[in-house]
Amino acid sequence: MKKVFSVLQSMRFANLLLALVALLCGLSSLLPQGRELPFYAANYPETYTLIYRTHFYDVFKSWYFILLLGLLCLSLVLCTVRMFRKALGWKQERERAAVLPNAESLAPGQLEDLRRYMASIRCREEKTESGYLFTKNSLGRWGVFLLHLSILLVVAFGVCALALPKVTDRDCRPGESITMEDGTVIAVDSFTMENTSGQLDYASVIRITLPDGSQSAPQEVKVNYPMTFGSTKVFQWTYGVGGSIQARNRTDGTEQSFELDGAAFLSSDGLTGLQYLGIYEAAPQEGEDGESYVFYRVRVVSNGTMMPEMETLPGESVTVGDWDFTFREPYYPGLRIKQMPFPFANSLLEAAFVLLLVGMFLCFYLQPVLVKADETGYTVAGPRPEKMRTELRRLWQKQEEKA
Repeated sequence: MKKVFSVLQSMRFANLLLALVALLCGLSSLLPQGRELPFYAANYPETYTLIYRTHFYDVFKSWYFILLLGLLCLSLVLCTVRMFRKALGWKQERERAAVLPNAESLAPGQLEDLRRYMASIRCREEKTESGYLFTKNSLGRWGVFLLHLSILLVVAFGVCALALPKVTDRDCRPGESITMEDGTVIAVDSFTMENTSGQLDYASVIRITLPDGSQSAPQEVKVNYPMTFGSTKVFQWTYGVGGSIQARNRTDGTEQSFELDGAAFLSSDGLTGLQYLGIYEAAPQEGEDGESYVFYRVRVVSNGTMMPEMETLPGESVTVGDWDFTFREPYYPGLRIKQMPFPFANSLLEAAFVLLLVGMFLCFYLQPVLVKADETGYTVAGPRPEKMRTELRRLWQKQEEKA
């Protein structure tokens, strides 16, 4: 049991587990996750059986991934506790350093040179029974502990970010809104398929209204740039194409909007109106310049008489009797909505990464210094003594060169 416990609290073992988790996360990106099994049977007929047996169609819910995460969290907890105890024992470590035998000898007069050098690098000097104790950056002893703690929190909050949110995929036309079960409203102000350079880069401008009435400012979301407000995070996930026609009566000003997924006849009397046939994409012929575009195919019906089919572009209008039909942009966004069970959950992972940066700063820039010295020699102690040993060797070499 002691050997098992020693392995579990080893940082090497934790790093191995972390590497395996990262490897599985990377491999999972090679295969669409969370789909129905018939999807894999149809798209991966040769490897479908292997995918099914290894549960590779849903890696994050597989027994081996959960086992690795459990072992990783246990190992990190043990490592963190060990480092916490070590950081708390700074006073005992100083007491032990004060009675250590000298590792390096000092010539007559070099003790004063050492004291002046330690003062120049802002070390604290303490008089002991046998000599002096120099300390610096005692706060840095918490660096390794914070590193372990932050990695543990990143893993724990990362698992929560994957497991706890309620994920919903919804389509929404620009100008309309989605109402979630808890009363959260997500309004889509606009949707574009291209950026300012003409490159395909679909994005939506949305607003989120929480159940308590608080509302976000309009914000653009893209595939890799979600919007977070309260406990709701919204991603630009996909897009769809469907007919969107605005009808306005020129006589009384009445307006109606029609969202069409199939052929339809828009008429107030059943005799005169607009027959919507569908949406098509036209691509330039081989050797021709230009870009592909989307157009509506419609037919005007006047008092029961059908006119020839015609093509109209988004933004154009057709007048039929007392009605003006305006053809709107046919694209609409598909949004992925993640809702955490509590509002500050989305910030916990960010806080863990900030803590990780603090731990790295303490480890690399505030390394503890602990040096014991007397008339005959000195020794460098502390958790990472190599840097200070090198600095003192350079000090003596410079003195020898001057002499």
